[in-house]
Amino acid sequence: MAKSAKTHTASKKTGTAPGTTAGSTTLTTIVGGHAVIIPVTGSPGTTAHVVTPQGPAPTAATTTPTTRHNTTTTVKPYDPANGIDLSGTPGETPAQTAAAEHLVRETLKDLPRYSTEAAAYAAGYRTIGDAFTGDEHMVNWAYLSDTHVLDPMFPESLVYNTRNGTPTLEAAMFMLSLGQRFSDIPPLFSGPLTQWHVHNNLCFRDMGGNPDQQLVAGLTDADGNCPAGLEKSVPVPMIHVWIVKNPCGPFAALEGIGAGQTQSGTRNCDKGHAGVL
Repeated sequence: MAKSAKTHTASKKTGTAPGTTAGSTTLTTIVGGHAVIIPVTGSPGTTAHVVTPQGPAPTAATTTPTTRHNTTTTVKPYDPANGIDLSGTPGETPAQTAAAEHLVRETLKDLPRYSTEAAAYAAGYRTIGDAFTGDEHMVNWAYLSDTHVLDPMFPESLVYNTRNGTPTLEAAMFMLSLGQRFSDIPPLFSGPLTQWHVHNNLCFRDMGGNPDQQLVAGLTDADGNCPAGLEKSVPVPMIHVWIVKNPCGPFAALEGIGAGQTQSGTRNCDKGHAGVL
């Protein structure tokens, strides 16, 4: 799921968290628009900040399709019902792990207000027409130009499992702003645990209305163009946060076309934090 080029012009803003020495006992950061104090440990002399600078539109990734890369970890399997422990990912700093855990906890707490598609619709979300895939995305297009980033109170997209006939809320999907790229991901969420992706090959049909609705209506051709009457998506970085067990961890992308494109060209399947659906 990606933002289309026509509908949105404003950009989101993120705050810069006060830097703290990673050898201290706490880290103050901005998550979901709120100051959060997180206990961390680390090497003395390092600092941690959350900064999301503006930049030019991301260049399209060229690796299609992506391949899966399994991360070997010794960790606690991911099951929201049994608490959130995302430790043990190689290359992930303690501060990054703490921020990721906090984001999952807040998403688990706030997202159930959209437990039904009717509730989502009443809040301004509209389907992009992908229920047939088994994972239907509903988007509140107004949130794509607001000032909230990684805020479970204002998720840009909601994901519902439609495989059993009754849509069941399963994830939030957070997006950065138009014009931002992978290098603009806040540092606390740029580690190997939180893998982001873009969509550079989707074509949308603008249905208009208030709230606005846009439907996925096709894919780009070999030259990267959409058919006449459709709009090519802007490849804005985005990330899922699953509130149910997922076989590839709490930040997994979807399979196939839904996986999009990653910065590395590989889809990370976090087997260490996997849960059986």
